[in-house]
Amino acid sequence: MRTIFIKLFMWFWLSTILSGAVFFLIAFNLRLSPLRDEHRRHMELQQQEVLGQALAIYGSTAAALSEKVGSTAAVDARQQSERGARPYLFAADGTPISPGVPPLLVAAVRSQLAGAGTPPGELRAVLVRVQGPSGREYLAAAEPHHAPPLPGAPPFRLPPHFWLQLLITLVISAAACYGLSWRLTAPVRRLRAAAQGLAAGDLGSRVQVSPRETGYELNDLGRDFNLMAGRIEKLVLAHKQLVRDASHELRSPLARLNVALGIARKETPHSAAGALDRIEYESDRLNLLITELLTLSKLEEGGEIEKGELDLVRLVEEVARDADFEACAGNRHVRFTSTVQVTLMANRELLSRALENVVRNAVKYTAEETAVEITLEREREEALIRVRDCGPGVPEGQLDDIFRPFYRVAEARDRKSGGTGIGLAIAEKTVALHGGAIAAHNLAEGGLEVEIRLPL
Repeated sequence: MRTIFIKLFMWFWLSTILSGAVFFLIAFNLRLSPLRDEHRRHMELQQQEVLGQALAIYGSTAAALSEKVGSTAAVDARQQSERGARPYLFAADGTPISPGVPPLLVAAVRSQLAGAGTPPGELRAVLVRVQGPSGREYLAAAEPHHAPPLPGAPPFRLPPHFWLQLLITLVISAAACYGLSWRLTAPVRRLRAAAQGLAAGDLGSRVQVSPRETGYELNDLGRDFNLMAGRIEKLVLAHKQLVRDASHELRSPLARLNVALGIARKETPHSAAGALDRIEYESDRLNLLITELLTLSKLEEGGEIEKGELDLVRLVEEVARDADFEACAGNRHVRFTSTVQVTLMANRELLSRALENVVRNAVKYTAEETAVEITLEREREEALIRVRDCGPGVPEGQLDDIFRPFYRVAEARDRKSGGTGIGLAIAEKTVALHGGAIAAHNLAEGGLEVEIRLPL
């Protein structure tokens, strides 16, 4: 639910469903209101018809009693005990004959007899003309009782195939919202893919931008990204070319310097041997730096490398033996243990150099009278090489940076370690060319452990 596509899709779909629900309720009310009004009118007509029949019976009975005994009390008393509208007897001119007639009903009867109709908001009476035994006309009137709202309203029934229509509507709206969301987020996905490619080292990664869609903000963002990526590519390529050219150009002066150094050893007195040894040492360091720069530049170019079947156990054992021979001079040791036989397709020279750089780096920083531990294991379809030292470790925030060219941890910036700062970068590039991964982490008991994973 966190991606912009899902958010857009859900918002569009919920908006469509909400709008559909509102429109349905409006249409439902528009359809139901006339039905309610028609039902109310029908109920009122039925009430008036029934009330009229009851008034006719009451009026005949009350008129006969009025002419015979001069009072309608008997029939009025019986009507009081019954539920419903209370009828009253009037003379033909609207004069009340029954006792206790409400003034509003009297006014309504006289108003209807006068033909003035019933003003809005006033009581409307139901009148029935009856004749007594003598032939005299009377009026039977009553106040109509309004029925409760929709007492017998027809039950609401959904239209035929309502649920099928609702399902089809939801599916169509979901498809439309999905297509719209996909269309709107397509430039963002393309931009993300291009950014991931650039971050992975593909300097030629670009965003596909339509030249016809000008003024569209996401397309403008894609054009700006392409411009930025193009400039970064030029700068990086220029930097790599500069490193290659400088390295090649420095090799000739170094070769002449070594020749001149050999001549100087023969022609200078023995007292200058210390200075000449120092010059030779610095010349060798500079030559090593140039060699590693050229190697790193070649690895960064990528491409295919020559591979052959390689006994990894034997290779690691050789590197450990050579490193142990060098480490003994500093009262340190290198130990290698393996309980498996591992063979893989790899470039022996590159992989040997990469492993040698990692092991020598561990030897430089491990404490005196300690040993660098190298183990080789097999995990599923990978070979796992662990190189563990007993040194001071690396700050957590710099564990990934140590594989960058010329990067040095703060404590090693005085260059007393004698390294060039390129060895671990070469190891990282070599492992990546073999489809593997390299990582470093600090140990709880102290020291640094470097893990190299190679696919088998």
